[in-house]
Amino acid sequence: MVSVEDKITIISGASGGLGQTVSEMFYQAGAKVVLVGNTLDKVQEIANTMEPSRALPLAADLTAADGAEAVVGAVLDKFGRVDILLNLAGGFAGGTPIHESDDSDLDKMMALNLRTAYNMSRAAVKPMIEQQWGRIVNIASRDALQGRAKFSAYGISKAAVLRLTESMAAEVKPYNVIVNALIPTAIDTEANRKAMPNTDPNKWLKPATIAKTLLFLSSDDLAIYGAGIPLEGKG
Repeated sequence: MVSVEDKITIISGASGGLGQTVSEMFYQAGAKVVLVGNTLDKVQEIANTMEPSRALPLAADLTAADGAEAVVGAVLDKFGRVDILLNLAGGFAGGTPIHESDDSDLDKMMALNLRTAYNMSRAAVKPMIEQQWGRIVNIASRDALQGRAKFSAYGISKAAVLRLTESMAAEVKPYNVIVNALIPTAIDTEANRKAMPNTDPNKWLKPATIAKTLLFLSSDDLAIYGAGIPLEGKG
């Protein structure tokens, strides 16, 4: 039986298409959720549908180390511990070959996809080590496994997320802190539907499917360490 009852769960990117579904599913499963977004208004909107004692909306720039530290500090002040970290924050960009790209392309993808996960993991894992329990799940991408033309910066950043997952998993396993990553294909979100209007979203992964997998990877009796777990839609 998978249970996250009363588990303090930080969800970065909580106001995104995937984040909203994950936040609601973890809340319904009994978790106390920390909803982290770039701005407060959207995460506050989600928190307004929840009991104040079980939801904490926060705005932070997770590409900066002090932003991540501030989030964890606020969580410890309110709840006293950190149990689960779901690193859903990230970004997608591409369409330019390397020889036509500039520094900002790689910098942006590394900041949004790697730095956010690195900073949040570094901050959140400290209380997890102290309490001898924790679960961290990162989000990679199929592009992390095989590069596509014109998506090098994105693929590099997501491949780095897998290496971060593996390294951290080995470091914190002795403390009963478990780190894994998901490797999804395209996710059926409003943003992706706008970005890829000529593809069939019915074949994409549903956010609820991913949320259920995240619930499983947050469970007590988990025996999966440092894995990159592929999730595929029907396409």
